[in-house]
Amino acid sequence: MCLSRLLAVVGIVGAFIFLGPRLSAQPAPSPAEFKAYERWLVEHRPGAGARLPFSFRYGDQFSENLLPQWQFHEETTSAENGQEQHVYTWRDPVTGLLVRCDLVIYSDFPIIEWVLEFKNNGRETSPILENVLAMDETWERQGQAEFLLYHHRGSQASQRDYEPFTTVLAPGQTKRLSGAGGRPSNIDWPYFDVAYDDGGRTIAVGWPGQWVANFIRDGERRLQIQIGQEDCHLQLLAGESVRTPRIVMQFWQGDRIRAHNLWRRWMMKHSMPKPGGQLPSPQFVASSSRAYEEMIHANEENQIMHIRRYLEEGLKPDYWWMDAGWYIQEQGWPQVGTWEVDPRRFPRGFKPISDFAHAHGVKILVWFEPERVMPGTWLYQNHPEWLLSLGGRNHALAGMRAWRSQSFTTPDPNVSCNLGDQVCRVAGIEWTPGRLSFHPGPKGEFSAVRFTAPLSGEYRVKARFLAIDEQTTTSVHIVRDHESLFEGKIRLDGGGPEASYQGTVALQAGETLDFAVGFGNGSYVCDSTGLEVTIGAPNGRIFDAARDFNPEENPAGVWSYGWMAAGSRPDPRTFTLYDLRARPEMDGPRLLDLGNPEAREWLTNHIDRLITEQGIDLYREDFNIDPLPFWRAADTPNRRGITENHHVTGHLAYWDELRRRHPNMLIDSCASGGRRNDLETMRRAVPLWRSDYAFEPIGHQCMTYALSFWLPYHGTGTVAYTGAPYYGSGPTPVQPYAFWSNAAPSLGCGIDIRVKELDYETLRRLYRQFREISPCYYGDYYPLTPYSLEKNVWIAWQFDLPEKGIGTIQAFRRDEAPEKSPVFRLGGLQPHARYYLKAFDSDWSVTETGQALMERGFSLMAKEAPSAIVIVYQKVPDNADEPCRASQ
Repeated sequence: MCLSRLLAVVGIVGAFIFLGPRLSAQPAPSPAEFKAYERWLVEHRPGAGARLPFSFRYGDQFSENLLPQWQFHEETTSAENGQEQHVYTWRDPVTGLLVRCDLVIYSDFPIIEWVLEFKNNGRETSPILENVLAMDETWERQGQAEFLLYHHRGSQASQRDYEPFTTVLAPGQTKRLSGAGGRPSNIDWPYFDVAYDDGGRTIAVGWPGQWVANFIRDGERRLQIQIGQEDCHLQLLAGESVRTPRIVMQFWQGDRIRAHNLWRRWMMKHSMPKPGGQLPSPQFVASSSRAYEEMIHANEENQIMHIRRYLEEGLKPDYWWMDAGWYIQEQGWPQVGTWEVDPRRFPRGFKPISDFAHAHGVKILVWFEPERVMPGTWLYQNHPEWLLSLGGRNHALAGMRAWRSQSFTTPDPNVSCNLGDQVCRVAGIEWTPGRLSFHPGPKGEFSAVRFTAPLSGEYRVKARFLAIDEQTTTSVHIVRDHESLFEGKIRLDGGGPEASYQGTVALQAGETLDFAVGFGNGSYVCDSTGLEVTIGAPNGRIFDAARDFNPEENPAGVWSYGWMAAGSRPDPRTFTLYDLRARPEMDGPRLLDLGNPEAREWLTNHIDRLITEQGIDLYREDFNIDPLPFWRAADTPNRRGITENHHVTGHLAYWDELRRRHPNMLIDSCASGGRRNDLETMRRAVPLWRSDYAFEPIGHQCMTYALSFWLPYHGTGTVAYTGAPYYGSGPTPVQPYAFWSNAAPSLGCGIDIRVKELDYETLRRLYRQFREISPCYYGDYYPLTPYSLEKNVWIAWQFDLPEKGIGTIQAFRRDEAPEKSPVFRLGGLQPHARYYLKAFDSDWSVTETGQALMERGFSLMAKEAPSAIVIVYQKVPDNADEPCRASQ
């Protein structure tokens, strides 16, 4: 439908309460903000009488009492690129502990940052260092309005990822924000605002580990903020050092949207990676991951074919994306730890693919996950001394017992049971106490729990199969000898997370009932399935598969555990008993200890060689495991937090060395889709896959809305279709609403390019339009509506490049929203300048002054729901008689 019939611009007088008055021209720091920043420096800069912004306890004494007695030294570097570094050191004359504070002062933004390092320069092990707070400050408000904490949800593969919250910090209240499982943006976002009086402060935490922030209100007007590594109680060995999270603090006055645009500008100038000296360009990338289950079924031929097809259709990608599964593995892409290109599928490595791509102006992006190490891989078998396990006082799988087969080199298929009294959690799987579960094999083998009838008669059977992994997708079966009694699907073909059966079954003594689990969707990973079975015998006896589980004998009474050959359904004639007793806490995944210099050196050299030899242009690093249980299991009582600290600093050093060796290379921080996006990480990488919650429009509209406050650069993927599953191939419709809902500074494409009947004309038009607006993502950001996940609202935002006089507006009418939008009042425009606005796919246009667009604003009309409206605008030159025409 022609957009000229869908859109109407209506002048509105009055304030849009959500956003308040609109700001004109590009944001710049105010004198009041610099005054607040300078006042902080006078009060807190280390020196005589200063109230230091950090604290710690050392040998049963607090830092505020110790540091004035220690030797103090200050060193200042010359100002460079708008920043000046001050290094302050204190030395304990008794133990030799050196405390170093690196303080960076920015002259072009009202922003300061600092980080602490503790090094034992003595000859003996140090006293206990504990309660280390990188930030420990108390603020006092002057006005009557309460402190407001603006914070966000982290990424948990949910529609609500990055959801913003406002918490009133009332007298006597405390609020805690933190990482989860050792990944910093796994539950809470490590960036937040505290508003009070007529402004506030923005704080960012740089710690790719387990950070914690506590906000503590007294009964009067004060707020204490304490931020640090969550657990730190340790002695330092001679020559050993640790560091704190990095703290960045921005001072702001007045409008919070303006403050965030200053933050975005600071990020782009001072705190984002610049491969080759430049910010990463907005980009369009493409992959075949949905067609080949990442790279499980990929090979040299089909990768080159896919690149060629994108070029043929006029959809040239900036990067060809090769994701998980390209390495040597036998169990699917999660089996990581042998970092060599699989010679069976890629006998010549990646070089023919990268050579073909480079010859056509396309770069290569390749997925790695070096920290997680799985059984059966080279690292697992050859360097166990480099690997951290879950053993120890905080074992995540304590109490788990399993039956497996010596015929398999993998932990699957298996039957497992939690015999402990604690919930066991690992890699998204949860076993409650007493939970019996089973898992299919790597090539489609069924795993089964068999019941053998002890006598003839009628048996009352009650069975429940349920997903216990966040991503379980399986087929489940009940078979009596050769007869199928029940077949169900878990999260497949419309099935939910459970499938149940209840009935009466006649069995002769010695006949069997098999409860089995299979692939379901052709992939055995993430398929742990819970099993609850009770069987009432003719004599009244009740058999319970979980309660009766025997970790020592198989068969055990009426129950036995085994596997069956792959097929369309389980065949009891192939039932083979498991013959290997297992304690999962003794095997399972490992964590490569990047705090181990030898391990880190090997990894650096090995990955560097692959990048160089295979022609890789972008290093994508995933992290699909919570490291915190591994770190804490390796610690001793007087060394709590040391393993995490060394791993975090080792990981950053690893990335820094890769960047030094490959100065033009960009790094992507994935970590299960956005779970390691703290400030230190974002200085070295960008999140090209911001969430494992894929494609759904409303969730991704809201992710763009929320993330754009903080990160100028982030990415996701699109299939240009609202109903696309995570994996899939074949023809799909092209829906502009779906395309624009997932548009971001880095946009990945997952269509099945093999299908030549797709609507490529529409795709090419959307591709060209995305290329046109994508530079605007580096502009100032203005939300034009409130955040909402509801279906009955519009959501919209604006990106403005005032230096160039251009910008874009993206507005979405959701499924149940009214035809008419709320009033959109723009920001950042010059009041007396004229602007020409043009909607894509329409002859609709308007020319209006910046003042009218900011004060009166306009509404949109969209007849279709859902729909996306994308508008580009540019400032009309002062001497122009007619408005410039925005490019199509």
